[in-house]
Amino acid sequence: MTSIQPKTNDFTLPDQSLPKATNQYDKDMFMKLLLAQIANQDPMSPMEDREFIAQMAQFSSLEQMQTISKQLDSVLVDRHMASISEFSSMIGKTIDYSSESSEETTKGSGRVVSISRSDLTGYMADLEDGTSVSVYDITSIK
Repeated sequence: MTSIQPKTNDFTLPDQSLPKATNQYDKDMFMKLLLAQIANQDPMSPMEDREFIAQMAQFSSLEQMQTISKQLDSVLVDRHMASISEFSSMIGKTIDYSSESSEETTKGSGRVVSISRSDLTGYMADLEDGTSVSVYDITSIK
C-alpha cells in the first residue's frame, strides 16, 4: 500500500515578523493579516464569502476612522493657531486681572509682553513684571 504524502506549497508567505508594539492598527498590518489568513486556510474548508466580506468591511471602517482622525487633528491645529492669533492682540496692552484660588483672590494689572500656551495651564498672558495670568482671568484690556 502506498502512503499519501502531503503536498508542500511552493509559495512564500507574507512577512510574519511581529509588528512594532503600538496602540494603533494600520491598513498594512490588516492586509498582511488577511493575506496570511487566506494563504493558510484549509483547502477543504475555505473561508466563506460572508466572512471575507465582513473582514473587508472592517478594513474599510478602519480606513475611514483613520481619515476622520487625521481631519480632527488638522482642525485642532487650526483652532490652536486661531486662538494664539486672537490672544496676540493683547500684546502691548495693559490688562486688569482677577484670579481666585481656594485660599485667596489675587487682583492686579500689567502690560502684556507675550502670550504662551501650556497643556497644564492653557493660554497665559505674560506680563512685564514676570507674572503669568490665565487669559480667562483677565477682567479688562486697556
